[in-house]
Amino acid sequence: MFGFFKRKKTEEDPLSDLKTVSRWMQELPAGDIYTAQEQVVQSLIQFNHAGLPMSKERLQVLMHLDEQAREMQYSLCLQYLRNPRMSKVIESRLWTAIHAFFWETTRGYHAFLMDFVGNPGGSKIQPSIPQIAARAIRGFADIFKWRYFRYEKVEGKLWQRLHNIYRIAEFDGFHGARLKVYAHDTRASSCTEEYLQALLLSPLGSGSLTPRQVEMVDHWLDHWCDLAHIDAVFDADRHFFFVDTSAPHGLRQWRAGTTTEAGFRFIDITRLQARFNDIRDALKSGALPASLGLGEDFRLPDGYDLLDHLANELSSGSGRERRTSSRAPTDGRCEVLRDLAGICGRIQMEDNLEHGLQPEQGLTPEEILDIKLYGFVTERTKSNIAQRSQGLRDLNAEQWPLHDISESGVGVILKGEDSEWVKVGKLLALRLDPAENWLVGVIRRITRLPDDTRKIGVQTLNAKPAVARIEAHQASLSISYSVDDTSFDNQPPSHALVFPQFDDGSYIIMESARYAHGRQYRLTERTGTRLVRLENVRDKGDGWLMANFTVIA
Repeated sequence: MFGFFKRKKTEEDPLSDLKTVSRWMQELPAGDIYTAQEQVVQSLIQFNHAGLPMSKERLQVLMHLDEQAREMQYSLCLQYLRNPRMSKVIESRLWTAIHAFFWETTRGYHAFLMDFVGNPGGSKIQPSIPQIAARAIRGFADIFKWRYFRYEKVEGKLWQRLHNIYRIAEFDGFHGARLKVYAHDTRASSCTEEYLQALLLSPLGSGSLTPRQVEMVDHWLDHWCDLAHIDAVFDADRHFFFVDTSAPHGLRQWRAGTTTEAGFRFIDITRLQARFNDIRDALKSGALPASLGLGEDFRLPDGYDLLDHLANELSSGSGRERRTSSRAPTDGRCEVLRDLAGICGRIQMEDNLEHGLQPEQGLTPEEILDIKLYGFVTERTKSNIAQRSQGLRDLNAEQWPLHDISESGVGVILKGEDSEWVKVGKLLALRLDPAENWLVGVIRRITRLPDDTRKIGVQTLNAKPAVARIEAHQASLSISYSVDDTSFDNQPPSHALVFPQFDDGSYIIMESARYAHGRQYRLTERTGTRLVRLENVRDKGDGWLMANFTVIA
């Protein structure tokens, strides 16, 4: 996997001693973090493959390099998380570099631990063992988390190595010892807390959250893991989850009738669940998210959904929300459209053909608006029209093989190289038969299977969408979802999907940058024009959101 990280055999080993590695770190290219970190990984690979004795001096070199390279690693992680729309090539290179650093440092610490276990009496690194174990546990947790970002399943042997490290800490009695895992940490931790964090995050690696959501939950667990506890004796009133430290998997829900084994450890999250409830109550009372330890990236109302999702995943079996409709295996294929512009263009074209209408000729409303404002058609408008025109010309939807179906969605199986645009939160439209209407849906879950395929879970809206043109009517002082400097007053008309048939009101799916609560639009459909006001956001994803609206006139 990391074959591109290679060193020339003739180069001097920068990790030969502590003085050399310190000087070498200072000579790394300061203006190119990716290249600098790549060189660090190259040296770590050479370090782990050197086959030299696990001496105290070599451990100091590894720990120093790890400590000094963490700031660069965090910068790369931040770059990855803040650029979800990067190209597949860039995403792959960045993910691989980040994962490789976690992999090689963890591999190094694990090797020192195994050497100590094999010869505890003759080892000179015993005073450092608690910190080595804590760093190794955190390293495995980071590896797991970055696998979750790509919807990959963690191999059983990695879980067993993690469990083994915790059992070593438990056997030697330092599992609860509090220490600073890294010098820059803001708070002390322990092997137990680091182990709990990896366990509690594992139910969220099922492919139903975006990388930024997983990262946010991991940030919360940084501060909340001390509220959970690991026990060796089962208590039915407190223990709803357990881990088998001899088995190749993570956290498991306790079920009646399970026979306890010596390797079982039982997780008490009673206080953690109480914290969930306190935080939600405080948010509803107007408390600031940052004051509750939720981080600066926490936003409402989406944050409520993420908190509810976390609370549901970590609730008892009786309180957990379950699937409302069962899946039925099915064969065949379905047509798939992606992105709001492509969906609107395809549905509108088919609607025009059905009613015997010709495509509009002459200037588009966007071009007319540009001429009125600037006297010419802007390049941005030309680009938007070109993208829509491409969507209208493209009559070929993707073909996905069906796996199962339910009243609220479908499951499909894709090969690893097919539809690389697929990710959680993507808007799409699908239909199982050309004679049927398109169903609008959202990708909710992605699971990577061992044979290099992915199972995609799509939740669908069981209502027929209608394409409408929306045009600004009245500016609003409300905060918009726009991420650029676009002026609301100068925005050209655009297309959206309207759903007037829901029991709890009418809904619209539109570009997220055009939304603000209370904003008014002229909504033009085939049946006429209405003046509407946008209300609350009900769902949102990559570049789109769904909100309910009320008709003013």
